[in-house]
Amino acid sequence: MRIELAESKRFTRLLQDRYGLGSIPEIRGITIDSRKARAGDLFVPIVGSRADGHDFASEAMEAGAVAVMVERDISPLAPPAVVIKVADNIRELGALAQVWRQMYQPRVVAITGSNGKTTTKNLVVGILAMKYKVLGTEGSYNSTISLPLTLLRIGQKNEIAVLELGSNRPGEIAYLARLAQPEVGLITNVSEAHVVNLKNKEGVIREKAALFKALPPDGTAVVNVDDPAIARMETPAWRYTYGFDRPADVTGRYEEAAPGGVLVVGTELRIRLPQAGAHLAANALAAVAIAERFEVTPEEIKEAIEGFTPPPGRGEILHFNGVTVIDDSYNANLASTLAGLETLLHLPSEGRRIAVIGDMLELGRFSEEHHRLVGEFAAARGIDLMLCYGPETRGTYCTALSAGMEAHHYGDKSELSYTLAQTVAAGDVVYVKGSRGMAMETVIKEVFNR
Repeated sequence: MRIELAESKRFTRLLQDRYGLGSIPEIRGITIDSRKARAGDLFVPIVGSRADGHDFASEAMEAGAVAVMVERDISPLAPPAVVIKVADNIRELGALAQVWRQMYQPRVVAITGSNGKTTTKNLVVGILAMKYKVLGTEGSYNSTISLPLTLLRIGQKNEIAVLELGSNRPGEIAYLARLAQPEVGLITNVSEAHVVNLKNKEGVIREKAALFKALPPDGTAVVNVDDPAIARMETPAWRYTYGFDRPADVTGRYEEAAPGGVLVVGTELRIRLPQAGAHLAANALAAVAIAERFEVTPEEIKEAIEGFTPPPGRGEILHFNGVTVIDDSYNANLASTLAGLETLLHLPSEGRRIAVIGDMLELGRFSEEHHRLVGEFAAARGIDLMLCYGPETRGTYCTALSAGMEAHHYGDKSELSYTLAQTVAAGDVVYVKGSRGMAMETVIKEVFNR
């Protein structure tokens, strides 16, 4: 992970003033990965469960880094290397980002949620860029390490920053919100995602609600009224609502229309979506609600959404010699998996509908139940074939099989890929889903990219 600084000279002066440094080389970028270090970088090593970044400081310097931030003593580095000693690299990176955020005053939009936050963030960036100079979180840089790096990319030209906030343990959203100081906050939805550390859905709700609580009284909480947990959340900010099923400031309706479906906003705005699926329509409607708060015109909103390219692995629709593949492999929990299976059911198919499912991770005590529910749903909805990979999906497989569905389970991903390659035929639609740690996109590469 590496960023290029937009205001490198000013950032260099900040380091000099903050740490009492004399003359130092200009810092042009920041990296936490020694392998990505470039000339003029500040290297910030992270102590992880598998490796200690401090051990790679010399490699970063050899690649061109001119400064390193350290929590412990390291071997002497050759001049002109600058060594900055701090108590905690992650917290210090956050403190630098907070100071930097206060030096610049873009309007900040912060987005969190159990599902769809990256896609919604990208939609918001695309829409607001029709009218403003926008900085957006790259990819899923939404953690206590990566969000500060995004904030440090802010420069004088940025009128709006659209930031994604992620969390898998209590207190992280509140911490990230303190750094970002958002004016507008959106929580896409709440479900039992990352519950290993958050314990249960109530823990998830408390964690996500921290974003609304962090908003200023003159800010705006963009509220999904279709999610009862979000609708009940308290905030000092003004509430601007959106939804499909209940009265709201911004109302939507989803119409299936191959190949991508249509989002109808209000009574007049019809937007052809780049992908099928009610979940994408929900993300788009949230983005429309934010865009309206920034006075983007309906014509600009329509143009931006219709030209949107979804991020890889998040419902991307691919075509291989007559086979349609839905690549939803980036991550998974129960809600997003069921939504994806619903998309599989509604895409046009002249053959079979095949679900390729990997483990949903970080579900804690809910894991067995949620994997079983996926199997129940697939069987009840008439999906033709399910191929499961990983120890947790054995429950998915057994449940589907006992309900009379054709299903197979694999402990070896290559065996699953081989079976799929021998089974799939023109006209089939294949849905691929799993948590990030399962890397289910390799199935697509092995079977179809050949």
